This record gives sequence, C-alpha cells and structure tokens, in this order.
Amino acid sequence: MISADDYLDSAYHPDREYIDGLLVKRCEPTTGHALLQVLVVVCLSQYRKQLHFGLLTEARTQIVARSRYRIPDVMLCPLPLPAGKIVDSIPLAVIEILSPDDTISEQLARFREYQQIGVRHMVLLDPEEMIAYRFADGSLIATGFTSLELPAGPLPFDTAALFRQLAEER
Repeated sequence: MISADDYLDSAYHPDREYIDGLLVKRCEPTTGHALLQVLVVVCLSQYRKQLHFGLLTEARTQIVARSRYRIPDVMLCPLPLPAGKIVDSIPLAVIEILSPDDTISEQLARFREYQQIGVRHMVLLDPEEMIAYRFADGSLIATGFTSLELPAGPLPFDTAALFRQLAEER
C-alpha cells in the first residue's frame, strides 16, 4: 500500500497503474503489441491538427482522484492537453492493445472505468488474432472500424488496414 501522492511523485520502469493504494503491474508487451502501438500512433497523428485532439501513449490517467490511475496504451484527448503529471481530463477515445498475459476480465474492468468517467470510444486491438473490438453496453464486440466520430468530425481509423500493415511489418 502506498499513498496517491507517493505514486504520483514516483517513476516506475515499467510504469504501474494505481488502484486503491496498490501498485498494479501492467502486462509485458510483445513485439506485435509494440509495433501495433506505433502503427496506431502514426495513423492517427496525421489528423491531430485537423480534428483538434492530442495523442498520448502510456500516460497516467486519472479515473478517480487520489484513488485510481490507469495507463492506456493510446488515447486521444481534448486540447489543450493537461500540463501536469497526469491526464485529468476525459479522453475522447482509449485504445488498448492486448498482450498475451492480459485477461479479458482485466480489460473489461478497465473499459468499465473509462466508461464511468465518460470516455466515448473504447477500442481493444488484438495483434495476435488481428481482431478489433469495441466496448459497448458492458461487452467487447468484434468490429471492423473505419472511423471514430470525434467532436470535430470523423477520424479515419481503418483497423483492417492497420492489421495488414502489422502483418507486412512482421
């Protein structure tokens, strides 16, 4: 058990999430996970200015002040981005990439927390099975995305193309 202040003032390598006083280890990413994360960032970054959003990877994100902090793989945030150590604004979208040690129940718990704070789009990408899921009504639903609807307009997000790129890069 540690305090939220100690967590927020510390750095861990790799970083850890903070859940009700406990440090929670994140699953170790694979090469496929890391590569897909890069591909997602490259794909989305070209639309940042046009659609007025910030793009962050692995940033500590406040779920419940002083109690819960998650670290999404990729998130789209409204501008301006928070200036402090944590993201304390509500992300527009959260994209998680499955690691082999991740469990579906852990992912569902994360997505429920994101939903509780008002995140509009929650996406889970599986780099091994090359399946995209959206979180809706408490469930993960296999889906092929072509875009995500942001306040400034539709953001092109073609998961089939991302998975093709991932296969080519491997």
